[in-house]
Amino acid sequence: MSPRYLSAAVVLLVVGFTSIASAQRPGRGARPTGDSSVSDPELLGLHKEFVSKAEKLAAEYERKKNLDGAREVYESMTRLIPEYEAAQLGLKRILNAQSTQDRKVVEVQANRDWQDTQIILVKGNPVHIEAKGTWFVVNETDADGLVIPKEIDPKNNKIKLGTLIGMIVSQPDVSKLKPFPIGNGTDFIAPETGRLVLRMFDVEPRDNKGSMSVLVQSTFGRP
Repeated sequence: MSPRYLSAAVVLLVVGFTSIASAQRPGRGARPTGDSSVSDPELLGLHKEFVSKAEKLAAEYERKKNLDGAREVYESMTRLIPEYEAAQLGLKRILNAQSTQDRKVVEVQANRDWQDTQIILVKGNPVHIEAKGTWFVVNETDADGLVIPKEIDPKNNKIKLGTLIGMIVSQPDVSKLKPFPIGNGTDFIAPETGRLVLRMFDVEPRDNKGSMSVLVQSTFGRP
């Protein structure tokens, strides 16, 4: 099936599953193929047909490396039949594949401001980041302490000075964007599409020393 028919196919599957669920007896939800609680032969036949079509469509997308398509089908199935283990396992497999499909290692310098990784994260895709190395925070202050500039303050007082932080640049006005802590590593679902930038969490980085080797894994967007 061509990728351009993805949306239409998924919509038809969702409509089919929804019709099955609504046609069942009161108090009963949709069940996976072969569930003995579905006693109507005609309804059971429809149920098997739609589950079979959904699984075949997902398998076809996986075979063609269309991970977005396979994920959409599995997500539709798990929404309508949450307890269906095959759909759960399929979705888990796709998410894992998406988180490791592309990978890039970048060096983040301690003495520089925001550093562009040239990586485009895509909204909804899982992201894995891990950092290795050491760097030194060299800052002098008086008794009043250090004031964190608003443009790098993640509004999280648990973040320690010298922590590796990141930001997804999705708009020209970076002052409206919110940095997030990475530390030695983190896993998350990209909340938006944009370019990943990294830096040390510090007021003035120019007198710091060292660097971090940062591995980023996900399904990257294309410029």
